[in-house]
Amino acid sequence: MTKTQKKQDDGQHNFAKKLLNYVAFTGVYWIAIGTNLLMLVGLFSYPSKVGLFCVLPYYTFTLLLSRSEMEEGSRWRRFSEEFFLFQVMRKYLRIRLICSKNLKQAEMTENAQFIFAMFPHGTASDYRILMDGILHTVFPKTGKKIRALAASVLFRIPVVREMALWTGCVDASRKVAENILKKGYSIIVLPGGEAEQIRTVYQRERIYLKKRKGFVKLAMRKGVPLVPSYVFGASDYYFTSKAFFAPRLWLQKKLGVCIPLAAGLWGSIFVPLPVKTTIVFGEPLTFKMKEEGAPTNEELDVAHEEFCKALRQLFDTHKNGLGYGDRELELI
Repeated sequence: MTKTQKKQDDGQHNFAKKLLNYVAFTGVYWIAIGTNLLMLVGLFSYPSKVGLFCVLPYYTFTLLLSRSEMEEGSRWRRFSEEFFLFQVMRKYLRIRLICSKNLKQAEMTENAQFIFAMFPHGTASDYRILMDGILHTVFPKTGKKIRALAASVLFRIPVVREMALWTGCVDASRKVAENILKKGYSIIVLPGGEAEQIRTVYQRERIYLKKRKGFVKLAMRKGVPLVPSYVFGASDYYFTSKAFFAPRLWLQKKLGVCIPLAAGLWGSIFVPLPVKTTIVFGEPLTFKMKEEGAPTNEELDVAHEEFCKALRQLFDTHKNGLGYGDRELELI
């Protein structure tokens, strides 16, 4: 039995806990799905009433009057930290955050600010929404000013939009990222995105990084330390399938639509397997440039390579202690 297998066997919950979390995870998803289905059915059945009094006011407000995702977001601390379903889900995945010594020291300095580049995305980045409520435990000074970049489409879907905003998300556009950094916030980015998500393979540590340099360039242009971060467990949340991979990859490349074929607990597409999740934050990186804020292509390539080495070192340093000693980090 490998260390990874032993880790997962030791982490199995009893039936009652699995059932509780099956209901919790499924409930969160179905709150969003159910609300949107009701709005859609109501719009067709009672267009004048539902459209006029529900759909129109909602989208008028979110698209014209309130664009908080384009600014600083609207994080709701108590919801993120205390929402009972999130608390249940965090215990199920046993999410733990580990911060490097130098990062802890840097975090306590005046006006501390970081860009956390997090890998892997996994089949579903459930850890992202759940870790927001406990970031303050490792980042007591800057935790309340950390925002996560999220896909624009999420802010067009009722309930999904609210959950994203309340857990610290803002729009993932470059303009928003630059503006929020200018205001002194730190940001979390998942550079692999859909390209990494669709390439996720169960029990393999695969990250899509070789062609992703935008986040490194952003850190260099803004002079903000870049922190390599790795999520141990994210690759094991769901069993994955390669079926219809070519057409699914085409959709992802052409339309940005990712359709992972995966199954978690009891075959669910919403509930991950009960895998212990440890998020490790590495040493903050700063890069040399001849002209501050204006990296050349050569300087960017050097910085990107430095980040890749730091991320691999972070993985290799922690993998044995966390039960992943039989795995190698794959950069694609």
